[in-house]
Amino acid sequence: MLRLLADPRVENHLISDEGEEIVDEVRRHPLAFVTPTLIILLGLAVVAISFVVPVDFASIPLGVGVAIGLFGLYRGLAVHMDRFVITNMRVFRIHGVFTQHKATMPMSRILDISVHKPLVGRVFRYGHFVFESAAQDQGLRDIRFVGRPDERDQIIQTVIQRSGLRSAISSLNAKEEDDEDVPGDEDLFEEIYPESDAEFGSETIADDDDDLIPDHIAVGHQPRFSAGVRTGAHPAVRTGAGPDVDTEEWTTMELNTGHGFTDSEEMRIGSASPALNDPVSMAARSWEQRWPERNRMQTATELMHAHRMLITDLDEKLRPMGLTYARYEVLLLLFFDHRGALPLVELTDQLQVEANSSFSSVRWLEDNDLIERVLEPGDDGEVFAEITPKGRALTDRASQIVADAQFGLGSMSEAECRQLAELLARQRRTRG
Repeated sequence: MLRLLADPRVENHLISDEGEEIVDEVRRHPLAFVTPTLIILLGLAVVAISFVVPVDFASIPLGVGVAIGLFGLYRGLAVHMDRFVITNMRVFRIHGVFTQHKATMPMSRILDISVHKPLVGRVFRYGHFVFESAAQDQGLRDIRFVGRPDERDQIIQTVIQRSGLRSAISSLNAKEEDDEDVPGDEDLFEEIYPESDAEFGSETIADDDDDLIPDHIAVGHQPRFSAGVRTGAHPAVRTGAGPDVDTEEWTTMELNTGHGFTDSEEMRIGSASPALNDPVSMAARSWEQRWPERNRMQTATELMHAHRMLITDLDEKLRPMGLTYARYEVLLLLFFDHRGALPLVELTDQLQVEANSSFSSVRWLEDNDLIERVLEPGDDGEVFAEITPKGRALTDRASQIVADAQFGLGSMSEAECRQLAELLARQRRTRG
Protein backbone atom coordinates (compact mmCIF):
# COMPACT_ATOMS: atom_id res chain seq x y z
CA MET A 1 0.00 0.00 0.00
CA LEU A 2 2.79 2.39 0.91
CA ARG A 3 4.50 1.61 -2.39
CA LEU A 4 1.35 2.57 -4.30
CA LEU A 5 1.40 5.94 -2.54
CA ALA A 6 5.11 6.52 -3.20
CA ASP A 7 5.73 5.09 -6.69
CA PRO A 8 3.68 6.17 -9.76
CA ARG A 9 4.89 3.08 -11.68
CA VAL A 10 5.49 4.89 -14.94
CA GLU A 11 6.59 1.72 -16.74
CA ASN A 12 3.07 0.28 -16.44
CA HIS A 13 1.76 3.00 -18.75
CA LEU A 14 4.06 2.22 -21.69
CA ILE A 15 2.77 0.60 -24.88
CA SER A 16 5.36 -2.17 -24.85
CA ASP A 17 3.86 -4.06 -27.81
CA GLU A 18 4.48 -1.01 -30.03
CA GLY A 19 8.07 -0.59 -28.90
CA GLU A 20 7.49 2.46 -26.72
CA GLU A 21 10.50 3.36 -24.59
CA ILE A 22 11.14 6.03 -21.98
CA VAL A 23 13.48 8.75 -23.24
CA ASP A 24 13.35 10.85 -20.08
CA GLU A 25 11.38 10.75 -16.83
CA VAL A 26 11.18 14.23 -15.31
CA ARG A 27 10.65 14.68 -11.58
CA ARG A 28 9.72 18.03 -10.10
CA HIS A 29 12.63 20.27 -9.19
CA PRO A 30 13.65 20.14 -5.49
CA LEU A 31 12.45 23.74 -5.04
CA ALA A 32 8.91 22.44 -5.59
CA PHE A 33 9.23 20.84 -2.13
CA VAL A 34 9.82 24.22 -0.44
CA THR A 35 6.12 24.93 0.14
CA PRO A 36 5.29 21.46 1.57
CA THR A 37 8.37 21.67 3.79
CA LEU A 38 7.32 25.06 5.16
CA ILE A 39 3.84 23.70 5.88
CA ILE A 40 5.33 20.75 7.79
CA LEU A 41 7.57 23.10 9.79
CA LEU A 42 4.55 25.24 10.59
CA GLY A 43 2.75 22.14 11.87
CA LEU A 44 5.72 21.24 14.06
CA ALA A 45 5.79 24.77 15.46
CA VAL A 46 2.11 24.55 16.36
CA VAL A 47 2.68 21.15 17.98
CA ALA A 48 5.51 22.70 20.03
CA ILE A 49 3.04 25.18 21.47
CA SER A 50 1.26 22.30 23.19
CA PHE A 51 4.26 21.96 25.50
CA VAL A 52 4.01 25.53 26.81
CA VAL A 53 0.25 25.83 27.32
CA PRO A 54 -1.70 24.36 30.22
CA VAL A 55 -2.25 20.64 29.98
CA ASP A 56 -6.01 21.09 29.74
CA PHE A 57 -5.56 23.03 26.47
CA ALA A 58 -2.52 21.18 25.08
CA SER A 59 -4.64 18.90 22.89
CA ILE A 60 -5.84 21.83 20.78
CA PRO A 61 -2.45 22.99 19.37
CA LEU A 62 -1.36 19.36 19.24
CA GLY A 63 -4.31 18.37 17.02
CA VAL A 64 -4.02 21.49 14.83
CA GLY A 65 -0.27 21.01 14.44
CA VAL A 66 -0.64 17.36 13.49
CA ALA A 67 -3.32 18.27 10.91
CA ILE A 68 -1.10 20.95 9.39
CA GLY A 69 1.85 18.56 9.32
CA LEU A 70 -0.18 15.84 7.61
CA PHE A 71 -1.38 18.35 5.03
CA GLY A 72 2.22 19.37 4.34
CA LEU A 73 3.17 15.71 4.03
CA TYR A 74 0.34 15.18 1.52
CA ARG A 75 1.52 18.17 -0.52
CA GLY A 76 5.06 16.84 -0.55
CA LEU A 77 3.86 13.39 -1.59
CA ALA A 78 1.84 14.96 -4.41
CA VAL A 79 4.98 16.70 -5.69
CA HIS A 80 6.91 13.42 -5.48
CA MET A 81 4.22 11.52 -7.43
CA ASP A 82 4.02 14.15 -10.20
CA ARG A 83 6.03 12.77 -13.14
CA PHE A 84 6.41 14.15 -16.65
CA VAL A 85 7.50 11.40 -19.05
CA ILE A 86 8.99 11.73 -22.55
CA THR A 87 8.92 8.60 -24.70
CA ASN A 88 9.82 7.92 -28.32
CA MET A 89 6.11 8.22 -29.22
CA ARG A 90 4.47 10.77 -26.92
CA VAL A 91 4.67 12.80 -23.73
CA PHE A 92 2.45 12.14 -20.74
CA ARG A 93 2.02 13.31 -17.17
CA ILE A 94 1.04 11.19 -14.16
CA HIS A 95 0.07 12.87 -10.90
CA GLY A 96 -2.10 12.34 -7.85
CA VAL A 97 -1.65 10.51 -4.53
CA PHE A 98 -4.86 8.62 -3.77
CA THR A 99 -6.51 9.17 -7.16
CA GLN A 100 -4.05 8.96 -10.04
CA HIS A 101 -4.53 11.19 -13.08
CA LYS A 102 -2.89 10.69 -16.46
CA ALA A 103 -2.76 13.12 -19.38
CA THR A 104 -1.06 12.13 -22.64
CA MET A 105 -0.19 13.87 -25.88
CA PRO A 106 1.24 12.30 -29.07
CA MET A 107 4.27 14.05 -30.51
CA SER A 108 2.31 14.87 -33.67
CA ARG A 109 -0.08 17.09 -31.68
CA ILE A 110 2.59 19.28 -30.12
CA LEU A 111 2.39 22.60 -31.94
CA ASP A 112 4.48 24.85 -29.75
CA ILE A 113 6.51 24.67 -26.54
CA SER A 114 7.17 27.73 -24.40
CA VAL A 115 9.77 27.64 -21.65
CA HIS A 116 9.43 30.23 -18.87
CA LYS A 117 12.41 30.66 -16.56
CA PRO A 118 11.98 33.16 -13.71
CA LEU A 119 15.03 34.79 -12.15
CA VAL A 120 15.15 32.23 -9.34
CA GLY A 121 14.72 29.48 -11.94
CA ARG A 122 17.72 30.73 -13.90
CA VAL A 123 19.80 30.56 -10.72
CA PHE A 124 18.62 27.11 -9.62
CA ARG A 125 18.18 25.71 -13.16
CA TYR A 126 14.45 25.10 -13.37
CA GLY A 127 11.61 26.43 -15.49
CA HIS A 128 7.99 25.97 -16.46
CA PHE A 129 6.77 24.36 -19.70
CA VAL A 130 3.67 25.56 -21.55
CA PHE A 131 2.50 23.17 -24.28
CA GLU A 132 0.28 24.40 -27.11
CA SER A 133 -1.36 21.42 -28.77
CA ALA A 134 -4.14 20.61 -31.21
CA ALA A 135 -6.21 19.14 -28.37
CA GLN A 136 -5.35 21.77 -25.72
CA ASP A 137 -5.43 19.14 -22.97
CA GLN A 138 -5.32 21.16 -19.77
CA GLY A 139 -3.64 18.30 -17.91
CA LEU A 140 -0.55 18.72 -20.07
CA ARG A 141 -0.63 22.39 -20.89
CA ASP A 142 1.35 23.63 -17.87
CA ILE A 143 4.25 21.61 -16.45
CA ARG A 144 5.81 23.50 -13.55
CA PHE A 145 9.21 23.19 -11.85
CA VAL A 146 10.96 21.26 -14.61
CA GLY A 147 14.65 20.79 -13.86
CA ARG A 148 17.12 21.62 -16.66
CA PRO A 149 14.32 22.92 -18.93
CA ASP A 150 16.53 23.71 -21.92
CA GLU A 151 17.90 20.17 -21.95
CA ARG A 152 14.40 18.68 -21.68
CA ASP A 153 13.16 20.93 -24.49
CA GLN A 154 16.01 19.73 -26.72
CA ILE A 155 15.12 16.12 -25.92
CA ILE A 156 11.52 16.65 -27.03
CA GLN A 157 12.61 18.45 -30.20
CA THR A 158 15.06 15.64 -30.97
CA VAL A 159 12.33 13.01 -30.62
CA ILE A 160 10.07 15.04 -32.91
CA GLN A 161 12.81 15.38 -35.52
CA ARG A 162 13.69 11.68 -35.42
CA SER A 163 10.01 10.80 -35.76
CA GLY A 164 9.94 12.68 -39.08
CA LEU A 165 7.19 15.03 -37.86
CA ARG A 166 9.19 18.11 -38.78
CA SER A 167 11.75 18.71 -41.47
CA ALA A 168 15.36 18.82 -40.38
CA ILE A 169 18.05 21.19 -41.59
CA SER A 170 21.49 19.66 -41.86
CA SER A 171 24.17 21.47 -39.92
CA LEU A 172 27.12 22.81 -41.85
CA ASN A 173 29.34 21.83 -38.92
CA ALA A 174 28.74 18.16 -39.71
CA LYS A 175 30.85 18.53 -42.84
CA GLU A 176 33.83 20.35 -41.38
CA GLU A 177 36.06 17.33 -41.95
CA ASP A 178 35.38 17.44 -45.69
CA ASP A 179 35.92 21.19 -46.10
CA GLU A 180 39.38 20.71 -47.62
CA ASP A 181 37.98 18.61 -50.47
CA VAL A 182 34.83 20.61 -51.10
CA PRO A 183 35.01 24.10 -52.64
CA GLY A 184 33.80 26.95 -50.46
CA ASP A 185 30.46 28.67 -50.93
CA GLU A 186 32.01 31.69 -52.64
CA ASP A 187 33.99 29.52 -55.08
CA LEU A 188 30.94 27.43 -55.90
CA PHE A 189 28.86 30.56 -56.44
CA GLU A 190 31.44 31.96 -58.83
CA GLU A 191 31.49 28.69 -60.75
CA ILE A 192 27.71 28.54 -61.14
CA TYR A 193 27.04 32.26 -61.53
CA PRO A 194 29.99 33.83 -63.46
CA GLU A 195 30.28 37.57 -63.15
CA SER A 196 30.16 38.06 -66.92
CA ASP A 197 29.88 36.15 -70.15
CA ALA A 198 33.51 37.02 -70.89
CA GLU A 199 34.65 34.42 -68.36
CA PHE A 200 33.35 31.68 -70.60
CA GLY A 201 35.23 33.02 -73.63
CA SER A 202 33.68 33.67 -77.02
CA GLU A 203 34.70 30.25 -78.32
CA THR A 204 33.09 28.47 -75.38
CA ILE A 205 29.84 30.37 -75.89
CA ALA A 206 29.79 29.49 -79.56
CA ASP A 207 30.36 25.82 -78.74
CA ASP A 208 27.60 25.88 -76.14
CA ASP A 209 25.19 27.42 -78.65
CA ASP A 210 25.96 24.68 -81.15
CA ASP A 211 25.36 22.03 -78.50
CA LEU A 212 22.12 23.53 -77.26
CA ILE A 213 20.58 24.20 -80.70
CA PRO A 214 20.12 21.21 -83.03
CA ASP A 215 21.59 21.53 -86.51
CA HIS A 216 18.27 21.18 -88.27
CA ILE A 217 16.80 24.18 -86.47
CA ALA A 218 19.79 26.54 -86.54
CA VAL A 219 19.34 29.42 -88.96
CA GLY A 220 22.44 31.53 -89.33
CA HIS A 221 23.53 30.52 -85.83
CA GLN A 222 20.59 32.52 -84.42
CA PRO A 223 18.12 30.79 -82.09
CA ARG A 224 14.62 30.78 -83.54
CA PHE A 225 11.42 29.50 -81.98
CA SER A 226 8.41 28.07 -83.80
CA ALA A 227 4.86 27.34 -82.75
CA GLY A 228 5.33 23.60 -83.30
CA VAL A 229 4.35 21.14 -85.98
CA ARG A 230 1.84 18.33 -86.40
CA THR A 231 3.36 14.94 -85.70
CA GLY A 232 2.18 11.39 -85.92
CA ALA A 233 2.90 10.63 -82.27
CA HIS A 234 3.17 12.67 -79.12
CA PRO A 235 4.29 16.31 -79.39
CA ALA A 236 8.02 16.54 -78.81
CA VAL A 237 9.90 18.94 -76.57
CA ARG A 238 11.82 21.03 -79.08
CA THR A 239 12.63 24.52 -80.27
CA GLY A 240 11.79 24.93 -83.92
CA ALA A 241 13.04 27.13 -86.74
CA GLY A 242 11.53 30.00 -88.57
CA PRO A 243 13.32 33.17 -89.65
CA ASP A 244 9.99 35.02 -89.70
CA VAL A 245 9.80 34.97 -85.91
CA ASP A 246 11.47 37.77 -83.94
CA THR A 247 13.10 36.17 -80.92
CA GLU A 248 13.65 39.52 -79.24
CA GLU A 249 9.90 39.80 -78.59
CA TRP A 250 8.88 36.45 -77.16
CA THR A 251 9.79 32.82 -76.65
CA THR A 252 7.75 29.66 -76.33
CA MET A 253 8.29 26.29 -74.74
CA GLU A 254 6.57 23.14 -75.98
CA LEU A 255 5.50 20.62 -73.33
CA ASN A 256 5.02 16.90 -73.81
CA THR A 257 2.02 16.30 -71.55
CA GLY A 258 1.63 12.67 -72.59
CA HIS A 259 -2.02 13.09 -73.59
CA GLY A 260 -1.44 11.94 -77.18
CA PHE A 261 -2.56 15.15 -78.88
CA THR A 262 -1.25 15.62 -82.41
CA ASP A 263 -0.83 19.37 -82.08
CA SER A 264 2.04 20.56 -79.95
CA GLU A 265 1.06 22.34 -76.76
CA GLU A 266 3.19 25.40 -76.17
CA MET A 267 3.52 27.83 -73.35
CA ARG A 268 4.74 31.36 -73.74
CA ILE A 269 7.41 32.02 -71.16
CA GLY A 270 7.96 35.74 -71.51
CA SER A 271 10.38 38.20 -73.00
CA ALA A 272 13.29 36.64 -74.85
CA SER A 273 16.49 37.94 -73.44
CA PRO A 274 19.56 35.90 -74.44
CA ALA A 275 19.74 32.73 -72.35
CA LEU A 276 23.39 33.32 -71.55
CA ASN A 277 22.46 36.38 -69.47
CA ASP A 278 19.95 34.44 -67.35
CA PRO A 279 21.50 33.27 -64.04
CA VAL A 280 19.35 30.13 -63.85
CA SER A 281 20.32 29.13 -67.39
CA MET A 282 23.98 29.76 -66.62
CA ALA A 283 23.67 27.65 -63.47
CA ALA A 284 22.02 24.88 -65.48
CA ARG A 285 24.87 24.85 -68.02
CA SER A 286 27.44 24.74 -65.23
CA TRP A 287 25.47 21.91 -63.60
CA GLU A 288 25.41 19.94 -66.85
CA GLN A 289 29.20 20.01 -67.04
CA ARG A 290 29.43 18.20 -63.69
CA TRP A 291 26.26 16.23 -62.94
CA PRO A 292 23.22 14.70 -64.69
CA GLU A 293 19.53 15.80 -64.61
CA ARG A 294 20.10 19.31 -65.95
CA ASN A 295 16.45 19.78 -66.99
CA ARG A 296 15.06 18.76 -63.62
CA MET A 297 17.59 20.95 -61.83
CA GLN A 298 16.61 23.95 -63.95
CA THR A 299 12.88 23.25 -63.53
CA ALA A 300 13.17 22.90 -59.75
CA THR A 301 15.20 26.11 -59.52
CA GLU A 302 12.70 28.04 -61.65
CA LEU A 303 9.82 26.74 -59.51
CA MET A 304 11.50 27.80 -56.27
CA HIS A 305 12.33 31.24 -57.63
CA ALA A 306 8.79 31.65 -58.95
CA HIS A 307 7.36 30.53 -55.59
CA ARG A 308 9.38 33.12 -53.70
CA MET A 309 8.32 35.88 -56.08
CA LEU A 310 4.66 34.84 -55.89
CA ILE A 311 4.64 34.80 -52.09
CA THR A 312 6.40 38.18 -51.98
CA ASP A 313 3.93 39.75 -54.43
CA LEU A 314 0.83 38.34 -52.71
CA ASP A 315 2.08 39.24 -49.24
CA GLU A 316 2.61 42.78 -50.50
CA LYS A 317 -0.99 42.93 -51.75
CA LEU A 318 -2.39 41.59 -48.46
CA ARG A 319 -0.14 43.58 -46.12
CA PRO A 320 -2.48 46.64 -45.87
CA MET A 321 -5.04 44.33 -44.21
CA GLY A 322 -2.45 42.86 -41.84
CA LEU A 323 -2.51 39.50 -43.62
CA THR A 324 0.08 37.27 -45.19
CA TYR A 325 -0.79 34.66 -47.78
CA ALA A 326 -0.32 31.92 -45.15
CA ARG A 327 -2.89 33.59 -42.88
CA TYR A 328 -5.19 34.20 -45.82
CA GLU A 329 -5.08 30.49 -46.70
CA VAL A 330 -6.30 29.58 -43.20
CA LEU A 331 -9.18 32.05 -43.48
CA LEU A 332 -10.05 30.77 -46.95
CA LEU A 333 -10.28 27.13 -45.83
CA LEU A 334 -12.59 28.09 -42.96
CA PHE A 335 -14.60 30.38 -45.25
CA PHE A 336 -15.24 27.52 -47.70
CA ASP A 337 -16.26 25.00 -45.00
CA HIS A 338 -20.04 24.76 -44.63
CA ARG A 339 -19.72 24.99 -40.85
CA GLY A 340 -17.08 27.70 -40.97
CA ALA A 341 -14.97 25.58 -38.63
CA LEU A 342 -12.35 22.83 -38.88
CA PRO A 343 -10.43 20.79 -36.29
CA LEU A 344 -6.92 22.17 -35.88
CA VAL A 345 -5.39 18.83 -36.87
CA GLU A 346 -7.47 18.65 -40.07
CA LEU A 347 -6.68 22.29 -40.83
CA THR A 348 -2.96 21.52 -40.68
CA ASP A 349 -3.42 18.49 -42.94
CA GLN A 350 -5.31 20.49 -45.56
CA LEU A 351 -2.73 23.27 -45.56
CA GLN A 352 0.00 20.63 -46.03
CA VAL A 353 2.40 22.53 -43.80
CA GLU A 354 4.12 21.81 -40.51
CA ALA A 355 1.96 21.98 -37.40
CA ASN A 356 3.94 24.78 -35.76
CA SER A 357 3.64 26.90 -38.92
CA SER A 358 -0.16 26.59 -39.11
CA PHE A 359 -0.49 27.18 -35.37
CA SER A 360 1.44 30.44 -35.69
CA SER A 361 -1.09 31.68 -38.26
CA VAL A 362 -4.03 30.44 -36.17
CA ARG A 363 -2.72 32.20 -33.08
CA TRP A 364 -2.32 35.53 -34.94
CA LEU A 365 -5.80 35.28 -36.47
CA GLU A 366 -7.27 34.46 -33.06
CA ASP A 367 -5.52 37.41 -31.41
CA ASN A 368 -7.06 39.70 -34.04
CA ASP A 369 -10.61 38.29 -33.61
CA LEU A 370 -10.70 36.83 -37.12
CA ILE A 371 -11.15 33.28 -35.85
CA GLU A 372 -11.82 31.70 -32.48
CA ARG A 373 -10.98 28.34 -31.00
CA VAL A 374 -13.97 26.29 -29.83
CA LEU A 375 -13.71 23.11 -27.75
CA GLU A 376 -16.01 20.32 -28.88
CA PRO A 377 -18.19 18.97 -26.02
CA GLY A 378 -17.05 15.74 -24.41
CA ASP A 379 -14.02 14.42 -22.60
CA ASP A 380 -12.07 13.83 -25.81
CA GLY A 381 -13.42 16.86 -27.64
CA GLU A 382 -11.26 18.34 -30.37
CA VAL A 383 -10.42 22.00 -30.65
CA PHE A 384 -11.96 23.67 -33.70
CA ALA A 385 -10.86 26.86 -35.41
CA GLU A 386 -14.02 28.81 -36.32
CA ILE A 387 -14.12 31.88 -38.52
CA THR A 388 -15.82 34.97 -37.10
CA PRO A 389 -18.06 37.44 -38.99
CA LYS A 390 -15.13 39.86 -38.98
CA GLY A 391 -12.96 37.13 -40.51
CA ARG A 392 -15.54 36.41 -43.21
CA ALA A 393 -15.71 40.06 -44.21
CA LEU A 394 -11.91 40.34 -44.36
CA THR A 395 -11.63 37.11 -46.37
CA ASP A 396 -14.08 38.47 -48.94
CA ARG A 397 -12.08 41.70 -49.31
CA ALA A 398 -8.75 39.87 -49.49
CA SER A 399 -10.08 37.44 -52.12
CA GLN A 400 -11.13 40.33 -54.34
CA ILE A 401 -7.69 41.90 -54.00
CA VAL A 402 -5.74 38.77 -54.96
CA ALA A 403 -8.18 38.11 -57.81
CA ASP A 404 -7.63 41.64 -59.15
CA ALA A 405 -3.89 40.96 -58.93
CA GLN A 406 -4.47 37.73 -60.90
CA PHE A 407 -2.68 35.86 -58.10
CA GLY A 408 0.62 37.23 -59.40
CA LEU A 409 0.26 35.22 -62.64
CA GLY A 410 -0.88 37.99 -64.96
CA SER A 411 1.80 37.12 -67.53
CA MET A 412 0.18 33.72 -68.19
CA SER A 413 -2.98 32.95 -70.15
CA GLU A 414 -5.91 30.94 -68.78
CA ALA A 415 -4.87 27.90 -70.83
CA GLU A 416 -1.29 28.13 -69.60
CA CYS A 417 -2.46 28.37 -66.00
CA ARG A 418 -4.62 25.28 -66.40
CA GLN A 419 -1.79 23.35 -68.02
CA LEU A 420 0.73 24.35 -65.35
CA ALA A 421 -1.76 23.53 -62.58
CA GLU A 422 -2.26 20.03 -63.99
CA LEU A 423 1.48 19.37 -64.12
CA LEU A 424 2.11 20.65 -60.60
CA ALA A 425 -0.92 18.82 -59.19
CA ARG A 426 0.34 15.58 -60.69
CA GLN A 427 3.72 16.09 -59.01
CA ARG A 428 2.06 16.93 -55.68
CA ARG A 429 -0.19 13.87 -55.80
CA THR A 430 2.78 11.67 -56.66
CA ARG A 431 4.54 12.86 -53.52
CA GLY A 432 1.40 12.15 -51.47
